[in-house]
Amino acid sequence: MDGSLVLAGAGLGLLIGSFIGAAATRLPRGENVVTGRSHCDACGRTLAIRDLVPVASYLMNRGQCRSCGGAIDPAHLLAELGGAAIGGLATVSGGTISEIAIAALFGWQLLLLALIDLRHYWLPPKLIALLAVTSPLLLLLTPPSGPYLLERLAGGALSFAMLAAPALAYRAIRKREGMGAADPWLLGAIGLWIGPMGVVSTVVIAAGSGLAAAVVLKLAGRDVGGGSALPLGSLMAASAFAVSCVTAFA
Repeated sequence: MDGSLVLAGAGLGLLIGSFIGAAATRLPRGENVVTGRSHCDACGRTLAIRDLVPVASYLMNRGQCRSCGGAIDPAHLLAELGGAAIGGLATVSGGTISEIAIAALFGWQLLLLALIDLRHYWLPPKLIALLAVTSPLLLLLTPPSGPYLLERLAGGALSFAMLAAPALAYRAIRKREGMGAADPWLLGAIGLWIGPMGVVSTVVIAAGSGLAAAVVLKLAGRDVGGGSALPLGSLMAASAFAVSCVTAFA
């Protein structure tokens, strides 16, 4: 793999990650993601170009606004680093330029969903719908797509049922929700990208990661009980991209 191509993928990922960071902070507040100048969340000052350099601006300003000293949301830094990592990993996984682009698009969509769910326990339905729609569309644009499309559609349906069935059973027995209403829809959308076998691995990894996180929180003195919540959507998103990378490397 050409190192310059990997750097290009990571560099593009930095820029995409910058947009993802802005979207992750604006969408929960009901703000427009596409229009409007970037500004400090604390004082409202419009940011200059020197404040918008991915990662570097955050580090040089020590995570603070140059005008008011207010803290810059670390979600921006996390999104930029995550976007770069996804761009680099998608490139390293090999394949044609179109295959690299598709892998990166999958990862970047998951990153946005993961960040929002991690911070707000909310998975925007429109973003899930976008994730679900892009996979079949991309398959149709890269023939031969027939057998793969049927497999992905079956994977999406089975993936949705995999979480929807236990969620309905839990609600019937316990008379309350056991997971977010959007979690089955997210897993269904993921199934459209990586198929049924990939989803099984995703669920296993996400469950293991959630259990490990609960143990760490418990050891740190946090109250972790039956009523505690973990961002399952974030865990599934991270696990799904990991599974897609391992599959590509294999």
